Amino acid sequence: MDAIKVLKGNVKDLDLEAVILPVCADINRFEISAQIFPKELNITTIMNPPFGVQKKTADRFFLQKAFAFSDVVYSIHLANEKVHNFISKFVSSKNWNINYILPFNLVLERSFPFHTKKTKKVAVNVYRFIKNKKNKKI
Repeated sequence: MDAIKVLKGNVKDLDLEAVILPVCADINRFEISAQIFPKELNITTIMNPPFGVQKKTADRFFLQKAFAFSDVVYSIHLANEKVHNFISKFVSSKNWNINYILPFNLVLERSFPFHTKKTKKVAVNVYRFIKNKKNKKI
């Protein structure tokens, strides 16, 4: 929640409230449709889904939701070959492409009972996904 507070403060300070809408929601209850937005509006989603360590492919549902209404999606995933192969196949099956990958060392603070250390450095990739041209809004 602290990240959302910081983001909202930055959006307000930069006078971007008309173009940036920070949302923090339960993904199981989050519903939005691209059809409610003007056709010329491009929607970018930035998310940090679960990595799927505790529950395999937990990130899949987050990606599907974002792909349903976004034009561009930035998403953080573990940096390893198995995850990359899964992500590549999954986004391709949804008519999306990986446009860019930014390797990054993320510092996680203990926030769940299964976290055993106060902080842990995790190698991640920040992916930028874009729709295939044939998948664009009409």
